[in-house]
Amino acid sequence: MPRRRVLTEPQLEALFALPMAEADLIRHYTLGPEDLAVIARRRQPYNRLGFALQLCALRFPGRLIRPGELVPLEAVTFVAEQLDIDPAALADYAARAPTRYEHLEALRHIFGFRTFSHPDHRDLSAWLAPIALTTVSGMVVAEALMGELRRRCTAAPGATIIERMVATALLQADRHAVTKLNGTLSAEQRTALDALLDNHPETAVSTLAWARQAPGAPGHRSLARLVEQLQRLRQIGIDPEAASGIHADRVKQLGRQGARLTAQHLTAIGPRRRHAILVVTVLETITRLTDEGIGLFDRLIGRLFRRAERRASATLQTNARSLNDKVRLLTKIGDALIEAKETGANAFEAVGKVIPWDRFADVIAEAKGLARDDGPDYLTLAAANHALLRRAGPLFLDAFEFKGTAAVTGLLRAMVAMRIFYAGNRRSLPKDIPTGFIRRSWRTTVFRNGKIDGPAYELCLFAELRDRLRAGDLWVVGSRQYRAVEDQLITRTLFAEMRAAGPLPVAVPLDAAGYLRDRKTLMEPRLREVGNKAGQDLLPDVRLSGGTLKITPLEAVTPKEADRLADRVYALLPRVRITDLLDEVADWTGATECFTHLRTGLPADDRRVILTAVLADATNLGLTRMAEACCVASYKQLAWTAGWHVGEDTYGRALARLVAAQQAQPLAAHFGSGETSSSDGQHFPLGGRGEVTGAINPHKDADPAVSFYTHLSGRYAPYRSRAISVTEGEAPHVIDGLLNHGTNIKIAIHHTDGGGVSDHVFALCHLLGFRFAPRIPNLHDRRLYTFGPAATWPNLEPFIAGRIDEALIHTHWEDLLRLATSVRTGAVPASLMLKRLGSYPRQNGLALALREVGRIERTLFTLDWLEDPALRRQATAELNKGESRNALARAVCFHRLGRIHDRTLEAQQHRANGLNFVVAAIILWNTVYMERAVALLRSQGEHIPDELLGHLAPLGWQHINLTGDYLWETEQPSRAAAYRPLRASPEALAA
Repeated sequence: MPRRRVLTEPQLEALFALPMAEADLIRHYTLGPEDLAVIARRRQPYNRLGFALQLCALRFPGRLIRPGELVPLEAVTFVAEQLDIDPAALADYAARAPTRYEHLEALRHIFGFRTFSHPDHRDLSAWLAPIALTTVSGMVVAEALMGELRRRCTAAPGATIIERMVATALLQADRHAVTKLNGTLSAEQRTALDALLDNHPETAVSTLAWARQAPGAPGHRSLARLVEQLQRLRQIGIDPEAASGIHADRVKQLGRQGARLTAQHLTAIGPRRRHAILVVTVLETITRLTDEGIGLFDRLIGRLFRRAERRASATLQTNARSLNDKVRLLTKIGDALIEAKETGANAFEAVGKVIPWDRFADVIAEAKGLARDDGPDYLTLAAANHALLRRAGPLFLDAFEFKGTAAVTGLLRAMVAMRIFYAGNRRSLPKDIPTGFIRRSWRTTVFRNGKIDGPAYELCLFAELRDRLRAGDLWVVGSRQYRAVEDQLITRTLFAEMRAAGPLPVAVPLDAAGYLRDRKTLMEPRLREVGNKAGQDLLPDVRLSGGTLKITPLEAVTPKEADRLADRVYALLPRVRITDLLDEVADWTGATECFTHLRTGLPADDRRVILTAVLADATNLGLTRMAEACCVASYKQLAWTAGWHVGEDTYGRALARLVAAQQAQPLAAHFGSGETSSSDGQHFPLGGRGEVTGAINPHKDADPAVSFYTHLSGRYAPYRSRAISVTEGEAPHVIDGLLNHGTNIKIAIHHTDGGGVSDHVFALCHLLGFRFAPRIPNLHDRRLYTFGPAATWPNLEPFIAGRIDEALIHTHWEDLLRLATSVRTGAVPASLMLKRLGSYPRQNGLALALREVGRIERTLFTLDWLEDPALRRQATAELNKGESRNALARAVCFHRLGRIHDRTLEAQQHRANGLNFVVAAIILWNTVYMERAVALLRSQGEHIPDELLGHLAPLGWQHINLTGDYLWETEQPSRAAAYRPLRASPEALAA
């Protein structure tokens, strides 16, 4: 029998609910002339109104109104007004039981409605089967069923029958996927899959768990272990296309089950379902290991160069005194030679007076020892790391299949030659080994005395291989992240069809000429206007003179009254434990209902266990220690709940609930525009096992760390947070957050600091319809670009770097639109494309064209920035909100000194999600109670202008107990529970 519960009570209520919104009532409950004629045959007003409501309910949502059911007043009023009847007349409807049956019979006879029968059950169950193949959502299938019932003019049966039909359809779809996946397997492959559940030799874990373990720190051993994992899974021989034809969400669901279930659990499952889960798990693990292998190689090569840079820096510091002595001696010798030339004295005698010639020869010898070539010392670097490359290189080249564009043909041939060389017993490289890929900067190192230096050649090859993988000129078969750029965009055929059907989801003209015409029309007068103001010194707080640009920092404009108001408001807020706060917010929003079971789609029985697991992520305490500190669940309960209910999707849906509730608060409207947002990264140090595998950004810190990149609305709602490597730039992730946040926020203007700025982001934001307004550091170094000669605007000429390449934009406009459409439709993440396009060693046409568009948009933005102090003030204010939110996040994530111990980016993302959820809950709770506090102050006669409310911020936590035992109320409060009382009256505070 299929599982019965696939829909929650709120979902069932929504499915059968009568419409209340005006737009829905107009659409579904507007009566036509024929309807009115039939209704008019009823004698009494209450019968006409009741008959009309039954007709409307049968049409939407497609059911009968039950006897005694309370019909929403909005629906009654809307229908009554059309009939010119008092809505209160409905109270007398169907006082006689036969009247109801007579009306139902008339509705069937006149309008063709039918009751649900056994043949309908059979036919609709067959109709639902293909619908269920396209989704894993019970609500989607149920809505489709209700829609088909309406189309067939069949009154919907009870909720139990609807849910049973939906459950059956989903079960059939699940079995279809299982059957299809099993159909790709041979008997030997089934045996090999079952063997994955046995313990791996010399370990206490299953082979499957061993194969899924993350690699360690960059090095030969980690790479060798990862290659061994890949080989073990590849030996099974599963077809990479085994899951094709199965809905992506269902494949993801099976994959998530495989990631959650232990070997013991999988063994207990029936063989067909077990093998289907294992097929998806193995394919997903191979893809993930492939990406991790490329990333491991990237970090390994990068570490070699970073170590060389550190050694060079240390050597320079060590020799600093000697170098300084040589410079001082050179100065003295130079002065002596200049004087000798002017006086006609003997130059050699002049030098001898400064330093004896025998000592001078020793100094020259010392200087030769200190001298270094410009740039990296590739030869020394190659010699020092040759042994490592000889161990890691063959592993890497043999483990993956590489393909590339025509530009890397020479590199691909060289890689094949190196595979052959590594497989043989030769000591020196063959004379005919390909060298065409070697860049000019490497040639003097690789070619020495007419011969190829072996270690230098190998280092050059692997450095070029890394760069080309980053750029996308080279890709790896079976990788998700390192695929061909062309394969990641929507196909040209599909794009042509979308363009013909129109409109494309872009915010620019579909022809390059139209775009360039618009930007020229806007840019030229703006350049003239800003240039004239600069010449007359009329730009507020901006000085352009002598080729220099200086912008006076804006002064703070927060009035003292706002600070005093904030102190009074926060003094009124109730003191609360973080557990009680989360419970109360869950009570308001139902956010915990979004943490549904991975298989059944149902929420957890006890929301406190869900919130405890979330709090373990947010505070960085972890499930083990949280189980010791809390009172509602053991470690096993927490681990089971976290594994089956808490995931990326459920976190996203729950966060959307909190964001919607906070944005809807009346006080939030005073905080800022609902159409602005900002984003910023926050670094968290890594500790424990995470420290071993973590990345280091030498420009920001000397220790391993991870960055949580968070998008914050202008009303303080943190609507998205992502864990990214500290070695990644923040700019590529800006657009991901604007497009893929899953909340009801509509962003028009977005601000970042300097880390989020690039010409590519300016361009893609404009193509997608966002205004990008960052606070750019060192703005005087960011030159402008124009359509005409720089001399046309003499006051701005020192700041103009060149002209826009219009021909390049014309040539690649179609590709730019395809890129924007691919990003908007979710075919490829913006972050992945921007990282690829931004890292081309020799930038391709698409990257260059995108840069040209970005230069146009950045120039226009810069002109606005120079002229409009309000824009500068807005950007600063929004970014300050992000800084304040980061302070709150730091206070919440305090356990283990704020050091994240997770090894994988996926686990770190769980921490980021949990932290962002709890921060969003605190912001919502603060907003609600701050509004109540302001209302109390006003009720006591205090004058609080609305302008001051905009200076409040719901980011305080002094009144929240974030530490200690995580206790919960013994009974969950109902949603009708009253708010907590405020702490004290204004009179008590004054006293």
